[in-house]
Amino acid sequence: MKPADLLNAWRDAVRAAELAERLASIAVQAAEDAEERALVAAEIAALAEQAAAAAARTAARADAFAAEAAELAKALRDETVPEAQRTATSADALELSARTAYNGADASKRTRPN
Repeated sequence: MKPADLLNAWRDAVRAAELAERLASIAVQAAEDAEERALVAAEIAALAEQAAAAAARTAARADAFAAEAAELAKALRDETVPEAQRTATSADALELSARTAYNGADASKRTRPN
């Protein structure tokens, strides 16, 4: 082998070694980045699980409040509607009585001589 051939082979070997070193460095960086992304993804997953649990608790509380509100509305309706009907009936009776009294007073005023 000629010295020039040896020099070219040595240069090719050096370039290949440098390229291999750069590729190894890139691979190490990629592995570190992947590990960091995996840790962040695990943290996000834990936060999502906590949010889901909180949402489930909130939904259960909302359901309980809705049931309580429905019971309260039914109780109010059962008590308030009949009371309102009694009040309306009483008001109608008072209005009729007042109208009758007014009409009676008006009629007697018209029949009286001045």
